[in-house]
Amino acid sequence: MGEVIYINNQNLSVKEFQNQRVVNFQDIDRVHNRPDGTAKRNFNSNSNRFIEGEDYYLICKDEFRTDLWENFGFSKFAAKGYLITETGYLMLVKSLQDDLAWEVQRKLIKNYFRAKEIVQQPKNEFDLMRQMIDQIELAQKEASEAKQIAENIKDNIIHTDQDWRDWANKQLNRIGYQMGEKYQEARRMSYTILENRGRCRLDVRLNNLKQRLKEAGASETQINKANKLDVIGEDQRLREIYKSIIEKMSIKYSA
Repeated sequence: MGEVIYINNQNLSVKEFQNQRVVNFQDIDRVHNRPDGTAKRNFNSNSNRFIEGEDYYLICKDEFRTDLWENFGFSKFAAKGYLITETGYLMLVKSLQDDLAWEVQRKLIKNYFRAKEIVQQPKNEFDLMRQMIDQIELAQKEASEAKQIAENIKDNIIHTDQDWRDWANKQLNRIGYQMGEKYQEARRMSYTILENRGRCRLDVRLNNLKQRLKEAGASETQINKANKLDVIGEDQRLREIYKSIIEKMSIKYSA
């Protein structure tokens, strides 16, 4: 960090995290000439659509030196902060579709996020040969990774009709591990997607299920053990939608 890029009459300090360029909410508001808090409000309104580690990073002050923390643009009194990646930025500016937003978006993507991707031309035959060898090695590596991904996908989705609850739990545990051991977050994400796609409220259905169990004379233990997977299992339509969601999440996080 330390490099500055000039966009829309604003100086934008270059920030990098996890080897990629990022921005904070204040950066987005400044270059788009929006009131302070606009980007953060849009993010909070659609937080379920953003994926941590892909669209944004939530970082804590305790993990950084004070000077580095302030270089990210955060107040030294802030306990945590959000860093927005290129995909997160593109999602955030969907709501800013005036002419200025389009122009700034083009400049920010080209001159900020992807500025590091400019490939230097080979200077001589040796450089050209080295570049060709690197490309061959990269292709071999990608082919090996693709084969492994295909094996993971096959293992993830081949038995979806056999005891689907056990299958769902197994896949969610695997997805949670691949997300960085965020098991509960993986499960919450899958339920949120299901509620949006299936237009249902799982909490309401779960309460109704527990009430039916109580009226049927079920024990307290049986009632307390009822969960959202039981709710989904009762509805053929929801079950098929949920299978599809887990399959797609498995493919995504296997990759």
